[in-house]
Amino acid sequence: MTLKSLVNSLTAGAAATVLAGAAAVGVTSIAVGSGIASASPAAIDAPMPAAPAPELQGPLMSTLSALAGPGSFSGAKSSYVQGGLGRIEARVADSGYNNAAAKGYFPLTFTIADIDQNGPVATAFVTAASPAGQVASQPLTFIAGPSPTGWQLSKSSAMALISAVG
Repeated sequence: MTLKSLVNSLTAGAAATVLAGAAAVGVTSIAVGSGIASASPAAIDAPMPAAPAPELQGPLMSTLSALAGPGSFSGAKSSYVQGGLGRIEARVADSGYNNAAAKGYFPLTFTIADIDQNGPVATAFVTAASPAGQVASQPLTFIAGPSPTGWQLSKSSAMALISAVG
């Protein structure tokens, strides 16, 4: 197979995937210009995300600060993670926290940008900086839930944050 035929088959496969996905969500028309397919959100008839929610910055920052503060992930911190952490996950998180603390990564300073709320789910781009100069940035998902701040970090986001910091 030549490079040109490989590219053509990949492009055809990608186009078929896009069309199949678009048909699944009810796209009635696709405009093609410059070889790039696009669809209007109105044509998809999907709910539009809510407007950015900067008023959530305080509660989300408090949630992150509580997770980065002292305490055990099987104890006080568990209410800040959606569904809590299992026994093994809590041990791994505590170990990661203790290792990071020993390396001087705490206290963390958080910066939250691009907060977007869609019902009980909020997403934000979070940057965590340690006093030792390490910086990690990633999108995180928060879920409205039973915590002192009213927001919990999704379990997958919590594990990603722990991995990035530790």
